[in-house]
Amino acid sequence: MKQINTLFDRMDAWRHFPNYQLERRADVFFSLYLPEVLEAKLGFPVRPELAPEFPVRIGTIYPNIPIDKSYKIDYVALSTAADKAVLVELKTEGMSRRPEQDKYLLAAQKVGLANLLEGLLDIFRATNAKRKYFCLLMHLESMGLLRIPMQMKEIMAKSGLQGATEASRQIKITAKVKESLIVYIQPNGDGPDVISFREFAEIVRRHDDPVSQRFATSLCEWAEIQAGEKSAI
Repeated sequence: MKQINTLFDRMDAWRHFPNYQLERRADVFFSLYLPEVLEAKLGFPVRPELAPEFPVRIGTIYPNIPIDKSYKIDYVALSTAADKAVLVELKTEGMSRRPEQDKYLLAAQKVGLANLLEGLLDIFRATNAKRKYFCLLMHLESMGLLRIPMQMKEIMAKSGLQGATEASRQIKITAKVKESLIVYIQPNGDGPDVISFREFAEIVRRHDDPVSQRFATSLCEWAEIQAGEKSAI
């Protein structure tokens, strides 16, 4: 537990430094409780699996910009019934929300998850990082969002990737999502699409293990003190 305390003590202190990105260090802790927190906020059961850093193809949400580059959504979660997707953005600083990001999240919500998955397949075909993208595709298959043919899996298991692009055209989108919701997790705020750190901490505190209790303590501090307002020692 000493090491855990030291870890959170450092995040508490280092978040006040100019180039330290707390979000990228703490996101795995948020992910541990995210399905439970979303369920409490939204009122429907949420599956435990999450798709982190979900790529949103720019050309899919903005057809007038037909490129295969992407924005990223911090997490995509699914309802247990698989009829709802939740697009989650994590903000560890109160001033870090940007109008451009709000815009592309709304655009992603509008096109729907099935089209976002089609866009992801377009990125897979265009990228040189096919093995990493295929790991994501396999994860999405385990979430029931698509089906990858065995031929494709056999190709990706080999040292070379010859035929991977063409074989990817046989991947079937199986998502049954009818509605996508946007949720922001941020230090403070309220509303149907906002989960404050204090709200998050209330759920975390229900777990009596020492890691959960220590994380909840830091969450409340991150909500109370804005980054840069406290001298780090």
